[in-house]
Amino acid sequence: MKHILFSTPDYRIELEKAARQMILIHDTGLLTKIILRTIVRNIKVRHASIFLYDRNKKEYVITVSRGEKGLKVPAGFAKIDKTNPIIRYFLEKDKRIDSGKFLILEKLKFLLKKRPFLKDNKLRGFYESLILNLSFFQASACVAGFFRDDLVGILFLGRKLSSPHFTNSELGFLSILASDVVMAIKNTALFEDLKNQADKTRSLFLNTVQALAQAIETKDNYTFGHTERVTFYSLVILNEIRNLIKIDLEQVDDLRENLRIAALLHDIGKIGISEKILNKKGQLSLKERELIQAHSLMGVRILEPIAEFKDILSGVRYHHERYDGRGYPEGLKGKKIPLIAAILAVADSYDAMTSARPYRRALSQEEAKKEIISQRGKQFNPVAVRAFVNAYKKGLLRIHQKVLWKNAGKGID
Repeated sequence: MKHILFSTPDYRIELEKAARQMILIHDTGLLTKIILRTIVRNIKVRHASIFLYDRNKKEYVITVSRGEKGLKVPAGFAKIDKTNPIIRYFLEKDKRIDSGKFLILEKLKFLLKKRPFLKDNKLRGFYESLILNLSFFQASACVAGFFRDDLVGILFLGRKLSSPHFTNSELGFLSILASDVVMAIKNTALFEDLKNQADKTRSLFLNTVQALAQAIETKDNYTFGHTERVTFYSLVILNEIRNLIKIDLEQVDDLRENLRIAALLHDIGKIGISEKILNKKGQLSLKERELIQAHSLMGVRILEPIAEFKDILSGVRYHHERYDGRGYPEGLKGKKIPLIAAILAVADSYDAMTSARPYRRALSQEEAKKEIISQRGKQFNPVAVRAFVNAYKKGLLRIHQKVLWKNAGKGID
């Protein structure tokens, strides 16, 4: 961070505050809003806008505008390309006045008025065109933001409220701020590129998860589409829980992602159980039942070596625990059962009850709902049951069930 001594008012404190904010923010839109708010508050101009270079469109697009009503330009509304006189002024050294960091409308007008002997008619015509363009945007000044030789963006400033001229201290403030802004935007672009790459990696990761989930179902003839439906029900229940209890938005996003993967993989341990047992039509023996119940721990052992699955293991491990402590594998009770597992327990049971088995008919959705309500505080977490019932009453589970059965195996959002 560069420092410069300013006359009153002291902009150094504002610069340091803005710089700290810029370091922490990796969202270009939010960053530019903070920058303009800082400028409008300290320089006291009627309006301010930032044009940033769009690499894909190869033009400068207004990103954010702040100021008096009627003067603000909507984001994306104004665009200028490299042939515009304002852009050319900053890119072409022979067109610049002084250092070329600033373009001041009054100074430009003064230059043309006091130098009628300016012999280069092309240059005079260029400056006249420049004045027209600045007037069109109602800009009294422009400040360039360069990264090396690249013009990353331009700050457009409207007329000052207090006086007609920008002071040297104000221009110094704007110059340093523009320099810091460019660095921050470059850093933001880097983070956005990394995020895009991570999103691609995440997509591949989720495809792998989907393939694993489908591998489970090829072993069990009677649960085709089960993981897809449990995933859907789980996410619907989570959305309703959000309306019932206060959960931080960031926590909800993390939980949603973990719940999605845990639901898809909650039965992964069944890969280690023979198809003969999984597809048995008669009653299971005690030993066979114990093998089936071991699938949750077996699933954890399969997934543990993969670091990306760390946060979903509790869902896989505990989705057969009961709220009254009579579940497996550890007999956890009440709130000791993680929320992710409590949600899965309701979603898993609802789908199991509404799915036909060789040894029993499928319950109707209404019958399954009543059974889940009857197990509130016994088998199931009361909050998860309440969220399930709310979703059921809204038709969120019934509306999509047929679609899910029809499209089982195709994935959900």
